[in-house]
Amino acid sequence: MIHDQGSQSELESENGVRGRVFLFCFIFVFGASVVGTWFFGLDVVRNVKAQAVRSDTALRTVGYAILVATSEAEAFPLDVSEIVDREFPAAIPGPLAEADPDPEAGWPATLEAAMAGMEPVPLSDALELVLVSWPPEPDLPPVLSVGGRPSGMIDARSTLDIVNGWLRNAGVRLAN
Repeated sequence: MIHDQGSQSELESENGVRGRVFLFCFIFVFGASVVGTWFFGLDVVRNVKAQAVRSDTALRTVGYAILVATSEAEAFPLDVSEIVDREFPAAIPGPLAEADPDPEAGWPATLEAAMAGMEPVPLSDALELVLVSWPPEPDLPPVLSVGGRPSGMIDARSTLDIVNGWLRNAGVRLAN
């Protein structure tokens, strides 16, 4: 009988060791997956922010090009061919040269203000990212989008809304 109690004690000891090994392996795998997920999340956020900067730069570049073409012709362009070979003047010429002092109701009068500290990209590169819905009539502003790509936020407004607002506000100025 004494021999049976010793065997039972050894069996319980082996089960305890196996349980602890399993617990430590489980904790290690769980901890490694948490750390891996955290690093993966950081990488995703970094990539989304980089894409948003590219989208914002492209939106601002295309928006400014459309404003320049609109001010020179006193009508909105109806096709990409009307803006594609355009040089960017430092300031918008023509009737849109003077921006409204209210940033909510206006547009930028200079390339520097339009880019908000970013470097403009070549228009051909910007047009690869920005989708432009051209209007049927020259008195209607085009609508810009980035095809579902991320876009940044400024003062709780998306850059997409800001740039499309420039074009809508320019249309109001030209109509009056």
